[in-house]
Amino acid sequence: MERLARTFSQQNELITLNENYKDEFETFKSLASMPADILQIFQKLALDLLQDLEQPVDRKGCAERSKNLREEGNLMFKESASGSSKDSVLKACRLYSEAVFEAENAVEELSLAFANRGIALQEYGYYREAYDDCSNALECGYPERLRHKVIMRQAFCAWKLKKIASLEEHLDYLGQLQLKESFEQQLEDLKQKLELLKNQPREQETQGKVVDKSLGEILTDPGPRGRYMVAKEAISKGNVIFSERASCFVPLEQLLICQQCAATLMSAPIPCPNCHQRVVYCSRKCREAHSAIHKFECAAYRKDILRLLGISHLALRLLLTYIPYIRPHLQEMTSAKGMWEEIMNLSRKPEESENAPEYLRSLRMVSQLDQAIDEELNYHILCANLLQLYLKEHTDFYDQFHSLPASIEDWQLIISALILRFAGQLLANGHVGDALLGVGMEPKEFVMLQPELWQKPRHLKRGQLHNLSHSDPITAINLPYLSLCNHACEPSIRTKFDGCSVVNYAAKDILEGEEIFNCYTMDYRNSLKLQRSHPLKAIYKFECTCAKCTRTDPDQNYLSFHRYRCEKPNCRQEFLPDAKVQQNNLRWWLRCNAEKPITCTVCHELQHFAWYNEFLGLIGSSADSSKRQALFKAFDDLDKWLVDHHSLKRIMAEELVTACFYEIDGGTSLDEFEYEDLARIIRKQLEGIAAQCGDNSTEYIARMTYLWDIIAQKKCRTDRKELLEMKGKVDYLASEHREVFLNYYNDFIEQ
Repeated sequence: MERLARTFSQQNELITLNENYKDEFETFKSLASMPADILQIFQKLALDLLQDLEQPVDRKGCAERSKNLREEGNLMFKESASGSSKDSVLKACRLYSEAVFEAENAVEELSLAFANRGIALQEYGYYREAYDDCSNALECGYPERLRHKVIMRQAFCAWKLKKIASLEEHLDYLGQLQLKESFEQQLEDLKQKLELLKNQPREQETQGKVVDKSLGEILTDPGPRGRYMVAKEAISKGNVIFSERASCFVPLEQLLICQQCAATLMSAPIPCPNCHQRVVYCSRKCREAHSAIHKFECAAYRKDILRLLGISHLALRLLLTYIPYIRPHLQEMTSAKGMWEEIMNLSRKPEESENAPEYLRSLRMVSQLDQAIDEELNYHILCANLLQLYLKEHTDFYDQFHSLPASIEDWQLIISALILRFAGQLLANGHVGDALLGVGMEPKEFVMLQPELWQKPRHLKRGQLHNLSHSDPITAINLPYLSLCNHACEPSIRTKFDGCSVVNYAAKDILEGEEIFNCYTMDYRNSLKLQRSHPLKAIYKFECTCAKCTRTDPDQNYLSFHRYRCEKPNCRQEFLPDAKVQQNNLRWWLRCNAEKPITCTVCHELQHFAWYNEFLGLIGSSADSSKRQALFKAFDDLDKWLVDHHSLKRIMAEELVTACFYEIDGGTSLDEFEYEDLARIIRKQLEGIAAQCGDNSTEYIARMTYLWDIIAQKKCRTDRKELLEMKGKVDYLASEHREVFLNYYNDFIEQ
């Protein structure tokens, strides 16, 4: 990061744009017109940076580390063969996965790691993943004399997956070989299984193409409102308004999620062997689908440059994805100016329907770069320039333009301008997708490979659902249709992220013709107006005039979660912290605010919050049964100091529940009364989350997992109504998580 900052600082001193910002093309045209000697220095700084970031590979070291991990996996797999639990099989899978990652492009070791992982995956019941790993091993050059073993496993997995064509292909190949008796017997068994499979009635195809009907209609206002969305008809709360699948996203913080579908629950991650363990896929199918993009990004991942460029990485991905659709519009053009004018014509065409191609929707998104301060604008210019040079010098991206009339220099101008345009649009229109992740996972750990959690594929062990409750942002994603929704601090929609797709539900009843709003910041129940106003002005360049912000008391809903009862015996009145404290210190319990006092606005006495410190002390002693009883009582006593659904109650409930489950996971036994107390506190916490965040929010579902675990262990009372209500929340989960949650519900709760 320091190297990039130093280079950008040096380049920034050389930038002299001819005039005020006009558009992206004129910016790079002006840059290209700098004096030749200055331009040469400017570009050499970027080229030197790209060269210096190249990271050498120690193939011998990679092979050695991979071999050691594979041999550890072999020992673990042999242990499972001795009759121990399936946990050993999953431990072996985990070690083999580490061997796959460590091998990088040492293909001999990589092929062996894939092959051995395939055996373990097959044994555990991950047949699709095992089939893929057999293909991976063969692709990496698995030894010829042993290939029949891998293909026999592929045939077995193909039978399990009911893939008749693949099974026939593998059996035909094996039938041409001279096999030992044991393999001949396996071959005959599989031939019989094939015939039985052929005679079975074919299952009905269930995955037809889904055509989404949007209940939103796009309208255009020539003023600042621009394009916006209204309801075509009355929409009831909870109904789907529209869904959208994105072609372009990037993982945040280099999270190891599938680069094609954004899957997080991977039992057999497939890394790119050339990216230094920075890119993975959940399947060969996803790897192949993403290959047209990754071939141009691979070298950048090797250099580890993309994580340094923020939103410009997503801008690059938009360029790589959309250029095959944009190029046909430009292929007759002979100059950069003509090409840019055509791109602008495309961007100005009115939205014809919700079925407009994604690349056109993206080109038509608004950008606020013309309002950016010089430092911000120059940063994005430098990022776009760096990426254009990277494509030119370290990939064959520009080969596709050699046969076209315009020169490569003209195309370099266009590519730079498009990257900058997409970056500006994404600053104002980009979204962040979230997901439930494993609790306490290291960056290169995969929750599906944790043997303490799973009893069989996608079926958790009893009491382990809470270990899948960590909610975090995982993607920066381009959703141009969703971006048509204007901002309001009380949104009309609740967006569910499902990998690289979103489903937008009505957050309330919406009338026909009523505008459909999204919220670009924290909403009115979770922030002060002042807190929302700053990012809206800084990032989106507008001041909010929604109904919640223009009312007499714009903060009343948020402040309702911050009401206290004075701790002085001669007062005991409810109060809100004064206006100055509201702006600076409503969350006084955070360490950064620890020295900022709160005073009762009725009696003007300082509040000492001794009850809070006492609570924290008890949290640290929750392994002791008597201290747990005191902890439960201390939580109940919060009603003496915190009014209604005070946000601190939720936070303290989370601390209490997490501490108790830590002890439970470590083997501490709670009696039936303690479990009932714990369930009661979780229910109270969920009431508070529902009031402030909504009862279908990710936070609600994440905390609900703890209650499900108590119910699954038959440790607290419940009723049919509560169970069905909680089961209904699963609809708001991504499909990969929904499957796991429903399996858990069916295995342990609905019995």
